[in-house]
Amino acid sequence: MTDISRSPQHAPDYALHRDVDAADGVGAITDGMQGINMTGYEYAHIQILPAGGANPTVQVQWWSAEGGKFIQEHTAISKAGVGANTPFEFTVECRGRIMFVKVTTLAAGTCKVLVSGFGLFTTT
Repeated sequence: MTDISRSPQHAPDYALHRDVDAADGVGAITDGMQGINMTGYEYAHIQILPAGGANPTVQVQWWSAEGGKFIQEHTAISKAGVGANTPFEFTVECRGRIMFVKVTTLAAGTCKVLVSGFGLFTTT
């Protein structure tokens, strides 16, 4: 099994961000070390790989050092599963932030969350 990583791979390679067997629930995630550091990347490609009958819903959140927790985008970046055991992928503008892919629904099975960075981000 691949180790969980806090650093993404550069596309087209992916790093395992999470290996999930239960939904994260409604509470805030307050440990910034659970995020994946997208420093240097403009975009994050996110793959959701469900197994065991899973059809997960996920939400992308950003680390707030001041708030001490991961927070949602103003308009939440949420993606519903596309069918039991059916993998899917989507892309978000991470713009160098620390990201957490929260599994908000996982009624059965498990899922893996993989992340890849794309497009080098510059601040100039």
